[in-house]
Amino acid sequence: MTSNYTDFIKDKENKREDKDNIFCTGITDREFVYFAIRYLLGEDWYVSDPLGRKQINQVALEEILNKYCKGYRKEALRKRNKKEWLEK
Repeated sequence: MTSNYTDFIKDKENKREDKDNIFCTGITDREFVYFAIRYLLGEDWYVSDPLGRKQINQVALEEILNKYCKGYRKEALRKRNKKEWLEK
């Protein structure tokens, strides 16, 4: 799979048999995850821990939410504060 999304989509469009279809060809879940991680977390993002694909997806999602979602950051802060309060 190419790392350039535009080239990837252009290649998919060129290979499609129903050239007169006005709708996009679509992408798989795996392709979505690959490009979302690449574009939102950077080309050099990786997980060095020995984790499975589902675990890596969760780590990536949490990093994306933390980076781009103010509501998620507030939720995580409340959870962390509550946990610290309960441990006292």
